Amino acid sequence: MIPKTALFIIYLSLFAFTACTGPWEINSPYKQVDWQRHGQYKANLHTHTTVNGGSLSPQAVVDLYHQHGYSILAITDHNVVSYPWTEFAAMKAGSDQKGNSAYENRDPEQLGMIAIQGSEISSPHHAGSLFNDYNQPTGQEDSSFAAIGAKNGLVIINHPGRYQHNAQWYIDFYRMYGHLKGMEIYNNGDRYPGDRQLWDSVLVALLPSRPVWAFSNDDMHGEKSLGRNWNIFVLPELTNEWVRKGIEEGRSFFVYSPEGPRNPAIPVIHSVRIKPQKGRIQLMVTGQDSIHWISGGKIIQKGNSFSLNDLKELPAYVRAEIYGTGGVVMGTQPFIVQKK
Repeated sequence: MIPKTALFIIYLSLFAFTACTGPWEINSPYKQVDWQRHGQYKANLHTHTTVNGGSLSPQAVVDLYHQHGYSILAITDHNVVSYPWTEFAAMKAGSDQKGNSAYENRDPEQLGMIAIQGSEISSPHHAGSLFNDYNQPTGQEDSSFAAIGAKNGLVIINHPGRYQHNAQWYIDFYRMYGHLKGMEIYNNGDRYPGDRQLWDSVLVALLPSRPVWAFSNDDMHGEKSLGRNWNIFVLPELTNEWVRKGIEEGRSFFVYSPEGPRNPAIPVIHSVRIKPQKGRIQLMVTGQDSIHWISGGKIIQKGNSFSLNDLKELPAYVRAEIYGTGGVVMGTQPFIVQKK
């Protein structure tokens, strides 16, 4: 439900590398969204069960996410493909923390959900392998990424803050493999705050030619870690094909809510409007406390609007972070900016 608060219009005038007026080329991941007709769908893309890595049975995990309003769920057990949901009962079962000693099938269609095939690959850097049945890590990231690509899968690099790699390590892989679509910048609450800075470093190096999308995932191993992180996909239809397209094209926002399901409301983005001749992005938002505009890992503006003509230099992108009550952070994907 849309909060009954006044609409705020946030203007962002975009500047590339010189202090002069437009016109601009602004590549928005939301350019194909029909804000009047398309739906906004809640998603978690990093989830574990007792099949391998979690403390809840597959059916308990599905039921809990369904109860909390999620429409899209990827069960990503470690190096195991716990899919399809309609065959949970045939999988080897073990007791979970709720006392379930057998697995039960779930039908995503009856639940009104999209079940994404996938797993979390350990190679040794963990990565979310989606839309394919690959489950045999090689011990070398490049070999595993290549194998996922051969199966027409997509990859999201998980919780990079757990490891000791510098930004160049990630940049090289994103340049090498086009099906590496994103990076977790929020994981299990906010375990690795430096991951946003890492993401910005990757964007500075790769844009304007190669976007990397951001994701916020529970990395759910038990009920206590459910519901603080999610993604909102803006899609014309809730189908497997459109969810995949949303991941590929960045048709999503990321959300971190420290209070999880107890938080009564989060900001709502009602539309994104692009005005290239004026070098402007216009957001219509309700429920926010403040807005930060970020480029190159730095806050370049706070508040409703600014003109890039007042700036001397800006990397080839800008993104917005929208703050709400209870410490909520909602973020856009990067808008790619070039001077014509």
